[in-house]
Amino acid sequence: MRKFCEGILKKFFYNHLVHTRNDLAWTQAKMAKTLAMDERSYIDLDHGKTSCSGLTLVLYLAYCCDDPLKFIDDFKTVYEKELSIRQ
Repeated sequence: MRKFCEGILKKFFYNHLVHTRNDLAWTQAKMAKTLAMDERSYIDLDHGKTSCSGLTLVLYLAYCCDDPLKFIDDFKTVYEKELSIRQ
């Protein structure tokens, strides 16, 4: 079950990350620096290959996300929908 839930977060975060970087017109290098990540690790995140760590998520919400509460609310909606489909 945990892997399923982590997959939901991975996909949700990836979609937000890509849109945020485009909206901010930031390079991958600038996003990596803001999220305190190695550039190669960020590229994997930016391409949806990996998921975010707790630190990456918090830094994203603090420094990149224009509305962290909306992000959390949107995640809750997607998470609950995916869980209901699975059950």
